[in-house]
Amino acid sequence: MIFSAGHLLEVGRVIKTHGYEGKLRFELFNGIEINQKEPIFMMFDHKPVPFFINEISTKNPYIVAIQDVSNLEHAQSFLSKALYLPVDQLDFDEDEDTLIGYQVVDNNLGNLGPVKEVIENSAQDLLLITYGQKEILIPFVDAIVEDVNDDARVIIVTVPDGLIQLDS
Repeated sequence: MIFSAGHLLEVGRVIKTHGYEGKLRFELFNGIEINQKEPIFMMFDHKPVPFFINEISTKNPYIVAIQDVSNLEHAQSFLSKALYLPVDQLDFDEDEDTLIGYQVVDNNLGNLGPVKEVIENSAQDLLLITYGQKEILIPFVDAIVEDVNDDARVIIVTVPDGLIQLDS
């Protein structure tokens, strides 16, 4: 699903809990920073729910204390949740030609996830995305990439059979 309500963009993921006091570890995509004064959103029942940050460490993956989450059991309900920020909160460098944060949508599989990194290779550039629980590389070539919509920040692809193994 491409999330457009409220123009939120996926910027990372909750990867694990930290300690017994309800802290979480956030992994943010390259170049994404969180403003502690603004809420971060997570989806519950397909609806965005805002959460305010009490404290955050300075290194990625970040150790984060969320307001009103004070024990391990509560923190575990956030595991593997995607993190979203309003697009207008993100500071994209207009001069920088980056695809980080763009949603990759396959014509057959649907939303594969956001671009975490663009790996420049001598043969071709590769898009690093997290699909499910694993990272995959998608060649950024005309045979696979059908469209790049900069306004919607979406890349439309048709991934060849076998490139993404769903059962592994």
